[in-house]
Amino acid sequence: MTKTLALLAALALPLAAAHAQTTPPVASPPLAGSGGARTPEQQAQAQAGRLAKELALTPEQQTQVQQLMATQRQETQTAIQRAGGNRRAMGQAMRAGRDRFDGQLKVVLTPAQYTQYQQLMAQRREMARERRPDGDQD
Repeated sequence: MTKTLALLAALALPLAAAHAQTTPPVASPPLAGSGGARTPEQQAQAQAGRLAKELALTPEQQTQVQQLMATQRQETQTAIQRAGGNRRAMGQAMRAGRDRFDGQLKVVLTPAQYTQYQQLMAQRREMARERRPDGDQD
C-alpha cells in the first residue's frame, strides 16, 4: 500500500507542475493611483476627486478644479515634448505652469481651502523628498 501511495505521489507532482505551467495567469486590474496609461483628463479627474474630499469642495469648485488640472496636465505634456530632453527647460516650464495653476486655483478656492491645499502640497513634497534615494536634495 505504501508503494502505491508513493507511486501516486510521484505521478501527481509532475502532473501538477505541468498543469501550473499551462494555466494562464489571471489578469489583475490596474492598481488605483498607479498612474497606468491614463489620459491627462482621467488623471485630472482622479486628482480633483481626491482634492474634493480633502478640501470639502463644492460640486462647482470640483468641476472648475478638474478643468484647471486637465489644462495644466496638457500644458505640462506639451512643455515636456518641447523641451526635447532639456531638463532645465522642462523644469522651468513646469514651474511656470504650476505657478499659473496655483494662481488660478487661488481664485476658485476659499482662503481656508487654499491654505489647506498649500499644507497638503507641502506634506506631499516632503513625503516625495523622503522617498528619494538621494535624500532631501532639490
